[in-house]
Amino acid sequence: MGDLNPEKSIRLFWEECDVWIENRLSEIATLGKGISEEDSVEIESRVEDTINVLFQKGIERYGESFPFKILNDLHHLFFELELKKYGINNEEQIHQHKDNGQVGLSVVQGKMEPDNALLIMEVNRAHLEKKGGSEEAVCEDCICPI
Repeated sequence: MGDLNPEKSIRLFWEECDVWIENRLSEIATLGKGISEEDSVEIESRVEDTINVLFQKGIERYGESFPFKILNDLHHLFFELELKKYGINNEEQIHQHKDNGQVGLSVVQGKMEPDNALLIMEVNRAHLEKKGGSEEAVCEDCICPI
């Protein structure tokens, strides 16, 4: 994470996640759905608790060099899974974060090195972008299983 200390890195991580949550909840509200402020706070708290445990495991395993951004998609995946419990139709969003979320979890579990994970995550993002952001799309020049 460069020159950032772990505390600052974690703070920046949470600030980015807060912006993502705000945008996501606004998006849901514009679709005529939405959840109450109280439910939103509960969801955020549960996801934050889970991610903080994973931060701790990542630091224990990799020290201060653990790249917290590896858990971005996992945070978003957990948040989307919680939203689903409240009746939000978000299967597409769950799938958008699923692959990289699982990669991030693999790092914390010691099944994958952070540098390899970051590379895989970038490939996954590029592939999703190539498919126009849709898991259902088929790439013109690659071997998508769909």
